Amino acid sequence: MNIRTQVVVAVSVISFILPLSACSSFSEADENPPTQSSSQPDASYDAQLQQALQSATSDFERTVLKRAIDAGKISESDYREANERYQQCMVSKGDNIEFTTDQSTGLMQESMNADDGYDSEKVTADSMECARGTNLLIRDLYERMATNPTNADEIELIVDCLKRKKIVPQSFTKQDYLTESAKPQGSSQLDTGSNEFAQCLANPNK
Repeated sequence: MNIRTQVVVAVSVISFILPLSACSSFSEADENPPTQSSSQPDASYDAQLQQALQSATSDFERTVLKRAIDAGKISESDYREANERYQQCMVSKGDNIEFTTDQSTGLMQESMNADDGYDSEKVTADSMECARGTNLLIRDLYERMATNPTNADEIELIVDCLKRKKIVPQSFTKQDYLTESAKPQGSSQLDTGSNEFAQCLANPNK
């Protein structure tokens, strides 16, 4: 019987990992008035694009990143081509991966069919090899641009989203988020199991 399992890319040059904790509900006793985010938006991703260009290992990456520097962003067509090149490489190695588009975010989600002979170490090694020169430098940066076009503080954006969806009180801060996220599984007051919480992580601008 086939199982659906996520392919994990073990190496990422430009990645941002948000800590998560277990489910619970946050008290709504605090009804202080809304506070403005302290994030300082910076509309330019030029520094990240330049850094990625310096790390490029293929002509494809260099072409995409130079074009992105000129345009100020990575195009959706280049993002999709990068993922397609990665997918072709994985399939050629016997890893039956596929991409679907998340309709709520417009981003491509990677998954694969794995049978009883699934070899996680092989898939991880193949994924690392195939990502290099295809989507390693492009995928994460494009997705950050799509979900955070002003290049603002990402945790501040998530906190603002949680407030809009009334998952946390208006007095909840970035430090509160970091504190709750760092707690052992089962003791966090963040309702990390809710669809609204997941949506704020996937795209805090929605």
